Formats: sequence, structure tokens, C-alpha cells
Amino acid sequence: MGCSLSTQSLVLVSKYTEDQNTDRKSLISFKSALKNPKVLSSWNRTSHHCSWVGVSCHLGRVVSLILSAQGLEGPLYPSLFDLSSLTVLDLSYNLLFGEVPHQISNLKRLKHLSLGDNLLSGELSSELGLLTQLRNPTTRYQLVLRENSSGAWELLDLGNNLLSGSPVTLFKLESLTSLDISNNSFSGPIPPEIGNLKNLSDLYIGINLFSGPLPPQIGDLSRLVNFFAPSCAITGPLPEEISNLKSLSKLDLSNNPLKCSIPKSVGKMDSLSILYLVYSELNGSIPAELGNCKNLKTLMLSFNSLSGVLPEELSKLPMLTFSADKNQLSGPLPAWVISLSSNVLSGEIPRELCNAVELVEIDLDGNFLTGGIDDVFLKCTNLSQLVLMNNQINGSIPEYLAELPLMVLDLDSNNLSGNIPVSLWNSLNLMEFSAANNFLEGSLPAEIGNAVQLERLVLSNNQLGGIIPKEIGNIISLSVLNLNSNMLEGNIPVELGHSVALTTLDLGNNQLSGSIPEKLADLVQLHCLVLSHNKLSGSIPSKPLYFREASIPDSSFFQHLGVFDLSHNMLSGSIPEEMGNLVVVVDLLLNNNKLAGEIPGSLSRLKNLTTLDLSGNMLTGSIPPELVDSSKLQGLYLGNNQLTGTIPGRLGGLCSLVKLNLSGNQLHGPVPRSFGDLKELTHLDLSYNELDGELPSSVSQMMSLVGLYVQQNRLSGPLGELLSSSMAWKIETMNLSNNFFDGNLPRSFGNLSYLTYLDLHGNKFTGAVPVELGNLMQLEYFDVSGNMLSGKIPENICALVNLFYLSLAENSLEGPVPRSGSCLNLSRISLAGNKDLCAGILGLDCRIKRFNKLYFLNAWGLAGVAVGCMIVTLSTALALRKWIMRDSGQGDAEKIEERKLNSFTDQNLYFLSSRSRLKEPLSINIAMFEQPLLKTTLIKKGQTADVLDPTVLSADSKPMMLQVLQIAAVCMSDNPADRPTMLKVLKFLKGIRDELV
Repeated sequence: MGCSLSTQSLVLVSKYTEDQNTDRKSLISFKSALKNPKVLSSWNRTSHHCSWVGVSCHLGRVVSLILSAQGLEGPLYPSLFDLSSLTVLDLSYNLLFGEVPHQISNLKRLKHLSLGDNLLSGELSSELGLLTQLRNPTTRYQLVLRENSSGAWELLDLGNNLLSGSPVTLFKLESLTSLDISNNSFSGPIPPEIGNLKNLSDLYIGINLFSGPLPPQIGDLSRLVNFFAPSCAITGPLPEEISNLKSLSKLDLSNNPLKCSIPKSVGKMDSLSILYLVYSELNGSIPAELGNCKNLKTLMLSFNSLSGVLPEELSKLPMLTFSADKNQLSGPLPAWVISLSSNVLSGEIPRELCNAVELVEIDLDGNFLTGGIDDVFLKCTNLSQLVLMNNQINGSIPEYLAELPLMVLDLDSNNLSGNIPVSLWNSLNLMEFSAANNFLEGSLPAEIGNAVQLERLVLSNNQLGGIIPKEIGNIISLSVLNLNSNMLEGNIPVELGHSVALTTLDLGNNQLSGSIPEKLADLVQLHCLVLSHNKLSGSIPSKPLYFREASIPDSSFFQHLGVFDLSHNMLSGSIPEEMGNLVVVVDLLLNNNKLAGEIPGSLSRLKNLTTLDLSGNMLTGSIPPELVDSSKLQGLYLGNNQLTGTIPGRLGGLCSLVKLNLSGNQLHGPVPRSFGDLKELTHLDLSYNELDGELPSSVSQMMSLVGLYVQQNRLSGPLGELLSSSMAWKIETMNLSNNFFDGNLPRSFGNLSYLTYLDLHGNKFTGAVPVELGNLMQLEYFDVSGNMLSGKIPENICALVNLFYLSLAENSLEGPVPRSGSCLNLSRISLAGNKDLCAGILGLDCRIKRFNKLYFLNAWGLAGVAVGCMIVTLSTALALRKWIMRDSGQGDAEKIEERKLNSFTDQNLYFLSSRSRLKEPLSINIAMFEQPLLKTTLIKKGQTADVLDPTVLSADSKPMMLQVLQIAAVCMSDNPADRPTMLKVLKFLKGIRDELV
């Protein structure tokens, strides 16, 4: 018997030793698989494994492994799951990756598993559902846990990973009391098996990719206390069974597309204390039944489409926080309300609001509230936060606000006027005071220095005047000071340098003068400095300590991180080389000053720089090619300086560049071909320089380009290659004027369908205006004046409906001006200097133009024939008139006149235009007869008489005169073969005379 016991003891000892060795080997294998095994340096071969960091043992066996937040990087090595006695495994907050191995099911004694906040991915193995022992740790192991860590313990924590698929296998673990699978990529409908977890008290499933509504089985979780399911794509309607969750205290379904109303059954959840339904696309009204939730202290319903009035039943709840911002609630403001920002509430704020003396916070931002606040909040003796911004509140800021324990007072964007109460600066609690965008006036008193707790002061866009008191430097806790857009004057107080906590200082758009205090450069936490649009002079502080290292600023600071704006002042001197040390600078704006010297190459060290604006100064030298090292640069503005040299080709390496302006300098040489690599560039302005050579075709590879400005340079050559990729180009504005571009206008211009502004004037383009330009339906401005274009004006260009200005002046265009669109409006078209244009708004008949050109200028022989016909016709007409006058018995005075016309070789001829001796001298110039004769050939049948002089027209003479004009028209025929001989003309005239006689 003794031998038997001894043998059994030996076996147990041997097994015990073997298991210990197995545990040690498992831990060593896990460490070896890590990418950074040195973080577990205490796990060595010389010490016992039970003494290693994170390891807890019982009787030599590993029962707990807690390595949370150790920076472990690597896979979950399967050897870890050979720790057969393990009951607690916590590897959360590390960098573990890969899938959760199926061998995890070997841990039959595991009761607590926390793998949250890692990089684990893939789907969960179905064998994970075999860990049926998972539940709250027993008392013995709770003691172990408390010795190794602190805080509340989760039972199964897989949250904040990259896991996918369905979590249905986890819903087999019926003993679970806490489950966290939030912030993963689980998808599909939430399985009804979730109802198996009847012992669950905490459930976190938010931020996943689920679909469909909550299953009715959710109502079976009768012990559930906390249910958080935000942002997991759950849809409505909410099941009525949710009212069975009698123990539920906190419910968060925010950021889900519920698209339903709040069920009235929620009123049955007696234990509910916190309800979050923000951004849930809720509609309908707020149910009065919510008033039955007697423990409800926080109700968040913001950013939905709720409508109607707020139920009075909610006033009976012990709510400390209520928010229904950005809904469509209407009606008067209830006296019990706390936060209802961004609704359409109107009217005055009820004075009964402060009957609830326990009110601590009131937020009514973004409504249409009116009236004053003279005594509205007088009884809110516990009020610490008052937000009334973006309303229509008027009147002055009341004195009594200084007596309330306010920590936050936000009155932005109202109609407040008058002075700021001096007593407000004596508040010992006020930490944030904002009253921007009002009509406040007066000056800032010296008492402002008494507000020693103030951290944020924003009074921009008011009418404050006077100086900035030096006492403001007493507020050493001040983090944000914004006095932009007032009428402040005088110097910037040196004492501001004592406000060592300043992160944002905005004094722009005032009338401040003097120099920038050197002391400001010592504000090491300053990361936003705006002094623009003032009258500051002197130099930029040369040894800055600001903009060096980022600290943790207040929330408003993030909007202005890294802004250094001294623009629109009168600063002089050079740009300090030390500015290259301001590594936090994002926007460096020094434009419109009087800065001189060269651009320091040290600016290339600003790795966070996105905007550099040095335009409008007197900078000289060349553009530093080192600027390409500022890889985040999006806007580079160096225009209107005195820069010389060529444009560095390395600038083509600024891959993030969106806008580049180098205009108004003295740059020469070619446009770099490397600019074609600027794929993000939308605006390129190289105008008013001395650039030469051709515009490289690589410019057309800048597919994001919207505006191209190269006017007033010496660029030359054709444009055909530039527009080789025009079909894909989305350019809207192109100004190539006043250069030396030549050749034909490319037809591919017509492919630039986004083009609205095209200026090509002052070049050497030849050929015709392409009809394809009529395809530019968005075109509003087109100037091609001062070139050498020829041919006709395409009608479809005039018909462009958006074209408000068209200039074709100073070319060699010819032919008729189209009678449509812009070509009919003298205020919208310029045609001067095209001598061969006719018709349309010019008022000159194209037949006359053609006659002048073809007959008179170029065909002397034909002109002689026409002149001859005209002389014969006129002489015959005069003779006939003489016969008629004689036959009608007219007096001798007429005979005396007609004797003056005794020869066709006289230098002057007379054509009688009236019966009252009115005469017009007529030289032998065929141009004198063009207009009436051409009218005869163009008028409609039956309207020929409209060209006759009504003063000599009579019933007897009209037929004769019309026949004579017809003969004259035949003599003017375009076809010489159709013209009659002189003999035939005489026969025609004789026939007319005989007919009259």
C-alpha cells in the first residue's frame, strides 16, 4: 500500500513537473514568434516563468496571463493555447495581428478572454463557441486580477479589431455576462441566437457592418444593463420587445439609419437613465410616454427629423442633460428645456426656465429666439454653462450674469449691443466667454485683467474700439484670444507675452500700429498667430520660439492649427532665416507687406507647410529650388515681387500643389516641362513675366487644371501640341494674350467643353476662326483681337447662349456678320479694324462691299462699262424729263437749268431731285449710284418705287422712272453676258419715250 501511494506520488510529481515545463515552453514559443520579443526581456531562461511579467501561477501552473498595453507585435502563436490551466488571458491594447487560432478552444478552463484593441482579422472559428466556461472570474482569480491590473473586467473582449463575418458562434456562450465585439467589420443581420445570452449584463456591438433591424429576441436579455450599438447600420423599426429590458440603464442606438419613430413602449423601461438616439434618422414626434421613465437623466435626440412640440410630461423627469439639437421641433420654448440647439424654436426665452434651480447647463444654439435676456436667467443660481449663440437675441449683456457661477458663456452671432459689463471681468469662475458677431461697442477696460480663470476669449466681429489694455497680460491661463474685425488701435501690448498658455492669438482686421513685440516670439505654445490687415510696421521677430512643438489645445484650436498670418501690413526688412524652425506652421502668409531680400531656403524645412504666400512684396533673387522639399505644399504664391532667374524645374516635384502663382515678376526662360507632373494643380499663373519659348505640351497633362494664365510674356510657337489631350482637359479659364503665339487656331479648342473664358488677343494667329469654337457651350468671354485672322465669322459662335463678350477686332475678317446672338448686340461684340466685314450690325450691304471690291478696285474694264451705262441712262432720263416738262407747258426757268447739262464730259453732273430747283452735284463716280441701284436689285417685287425720290414722283412719271431703273439694274448685272450693249440701252429708252408720248 505504501509503495502504491509512493508510486502515485511520483507519477503526480512527474506530471506536475512535465506540465510546468510545457507551460514554460509555450510562453517561450509565444515570445519567440513576436516581432519585438525584447519587450518581454524578463522572460529569460535563468528565472522561473512564474516570476515573469504578466504571468500568474497557482501550484506552479500558469493560470493568468495579463500583457495588456505592452506593445506586443506579432501573431497569436498557437503554442499559447497549450496553457491548459489558463483561466484569464488579457492581451488587449497591443499590435497582435492575424486570425484568432482555432486552438483557442483547447483552453477549457478559460473564464476571461480579452483580445481587444489589436489588429486581429478574419472570421471567428466556430470552435470558439466551445469555451462554455467563460463567465465572471471566481473570487480566487478576481484576487489575482486585482493584483496585476486595475479597473473593470470584461468577460469576452474582441472589440477594436478587424474581425469580419458573423459573430453567431459567440452567441452559444450562454454564461457570458459581458460581450464586446464593437469596432470591427462583422456583417449580416444580427442573429436571433443573441437571445441565448440571458446572463448578459453588458453588450457592446457598435461600429460594425450589420444590416437589418434588431431581432425581437433582444427582449430576452432580461438582465441587460448596458446596451451600446451605435454606428452598426441597424435599421428600424425598433421591436416592441425592447420594452422587456426592465434592467436596462443605458441604451445607445446613435448613428444608425433607423428611419422610424420612437416607440411608445420605451416608456416601460423603468430603469432607463441614459438614452442616446443622436443621428438616427428618427421622425415623428417625441412620445409623451418617455415621461414614465422616472430615472431618465440624460436624453440625447439631436440631429434627427423629429417634429411637433416637446411633451410637457418630460418636465417631470430628473433630467440633467437634454439635447434635441438640429431637429424640426416647433412651438414655444418649454420652461424645463436644457439643450435644444439648431431647431426652429421662436419667441422669447421663458423666464420660468430657471424655476428648475438645479439647472447646470442650457444650450439653445441655432434657433430663432428673440427678445432680450435682462432677467431671464437671474434665478438660475447653479448655472455653469449658458450657450445662446446663433439666435436673434437683442439688447445688452446684463450685469447679473457676473453673479452666476458661469464657467462657459457663449453669446455668439446675435444682435447684442452696448458695452460689455465691467463686472463680468471680475468673475472668478468664467473660463470661456464668447460674444463674436454682435454689435458690441465701447472699449476693453483694465479690469479685463481680473478674469484670471479665463481660458478662451472671443469677441471678433464687433465694434470695439480703443486700445488693448496691458492688463490682459495678467490672464496667464488664457489659451485663445480672438479680437479680429473690430476697431482696435494703438500698439500690441508687450504684456501679452506673459500669457504663456496662449495657443491662438488673432488680432487681425483692426487698426493696430507699431511693431510686433519680440516678446510674442517667446510664447512657446502659440500655434496660431493672425495679425493681418493692420498697420503694423518694423520687422518680423527674428528669434521665434513659437510654432515649434504641438501641445494639446482646446477644441477650437484645431480649426486654426499652424496659421502664421502677418499679411496686409507695412512690415519691412527680410524674412528671418529662423522661420525655417517653425515646424508646426501650416499656413505662412506674409503677403502684401514691404518685405525685401531673398526668399530663405530654410523655409523648405517646414514639413507641414501647405500654404506659402509671399506675394505683393519687394523680394528679389531667384526662387529657391529647395521648396520642393515641402512635400505637403498645396498653395505657392510668389507673385508681384521682383524675382529674377528661371523657374526651377524641381517645382514639378511638388505633387500636392494645387495653386501656383508666380505672376508679376521678372522671370525668364522657358516654362518647365516638369510642370506636367503637377497632377493636382488647378490654377497656374505665370503672367506678366519675361518667359519665352513654346508652352510645353506637358501642360495638357495637368488634368486638374482649371485656370491657365500666361499673358504678357514672350511665349511663341503654335498651340497644336498643347491641346493634344483637349478631350480630357477640364480647363475653364485660359489667358494666352499678348505673347507671340502663331499658326492657325487649333480646331481642338472646340473640345474644351468646360471653357468659360478664352483670351488670345495680341498674338500672331493666322487662318480662319475655327467653327469648332461653336461647340463651347459654356463660353462667356472670347477675345481674339489683334491677330491676323481671315475668313468669315462662324455663325455658331455668335449663337453661343452664354457668350456676353466677343472681340474679333483688328484682324482681316471678311464677309457678312451673322445676324444672331451676340453679333446683334454692339455692347457685346467688337469688330473694329476688319474693313471687309459687312451686313449685320455694321449696316453696310454686302452687295455694295462686293461691288466696291470686285468692280471698282479690281476690274477697271468692268467699271468702265458700268460708268458708261450709268451715263447713258442718266442722260436719257434727263432728256425724257425735258420732253415731259415741255409737253406739260413748264416755264423757261426749267429750260435754262437743263441747258447746264449740255455735256456728259463735264466734271460735275446735276441730278434733279425736286421740282423746287433743289440740285445735288454728282461727279462721275460709280460709288454715287451703288446704293439706289443695288436696292433696286434686292427689293421685293412691287416695292421698287420705294427707292424713288418722292419729291419728283408723280402718277405720270412713275412708270417711266421705274422702267429706267430696271434698265440701270440690268447694266449692273454680275454676269457680263447678261449686260446689254449701248445700242440696246438706247433702244430701250426710245421705247419708253414712245410709250409715254
